Amino acid sequence: MSVYGENESQGKYWNENPGQSWVAHDASMNERLSSISDILFAGLKEDGCHAGLDIGCGAGSTTRRLHETIGVNSKVTGLDISEKLLNLARAQSKSEQLRYLQADAQSFEFKPNTFDIAVSRFGVMFFENPVKAFQNIRSAIKPGCELRFVCWAPLVLNEFFYAPLNAVTDITGVRLDPPRKEPGPLAFSDRDYLLSTLQTAGFSSVKINTVETSIKTEDSPEKNAALLMEIGMGFRAIKEAQPKPELLSVIKRAFIQDGISRRKNGLISYKATIFKVTAAA
Repeated sequence: MSVYGENESQGKYWNENPGQSWVAHDASMNERLSSISDILFAGLKEDGCHAGLDIGCGAGSTTRRLHETIGVNSKVTGLDISEKLLNLARAQSKSEQLRYLQADAQSFEFKPNTFDIAVSRFGVMFFENPVKAFQNIRSAIKPGCELRFVCWAPLVLNEFFYAPLNAVTDITGVRLDPPRKEPGPLAFSDRDYLLSTLQTAGFSSVKINTVETSIKTEDSPEKNAALLMEIGMGFRAIKEAQPKPELLSVIKRAFIQDGISRRKNGLISYKATIFKVTAAA
């Protein structure tokens, strides 16, 4: 078994192109997701937590925040399948209290009952077998301690996804299949399926709160468009359509115009809806 464990396709995606675009755009995406990070950590206090786990930690911004939140004497492990994102995380923090581990959370052999808290910002929707993955994660959390994460609500409630997607569809005619339960950003956009998955995995006291928020950026419309050409549903549709360079320019101009229309007081804004989830191991 490779370092990708039981998620070989996701491992290849996040360690090869196009997954590497997330390394280049890490700071930009952290800016856009800052309000969602605030939602994830709202109400989380030290409360005797000494060991934390960040699942799908990426380049480590949430790992560092978890460490700051539960106390400077805590130890936090950030786990991700992308080695290049983890290398960026390591470069951004040399603290001995932080450990970054390349592994597949579905199959990694955690030491049982290790963590007082486990969190994730959009890092738990990419498992081939979600029930098995959450069972494995639960085994790593001390009994009664908390798992909390955020994931995306349905596509129609998230402009950052559907606005670029619709633009590409209008220009190229390409249509992506509706999101289902396969690994991907919208894998848990069905609330009932998410609840069933966690309960089947053995979690109790599951709470799923729907939270309306926004994704905002100070980027110019041009810079925002450049990001959308490489990340998100619009990018996926571009990859599917394989348009010629002339049509790519048309798409980018459409992204720029949409950004201009959304810009107010120096910020481009998209409506967003997420699920904030808490559960007991």
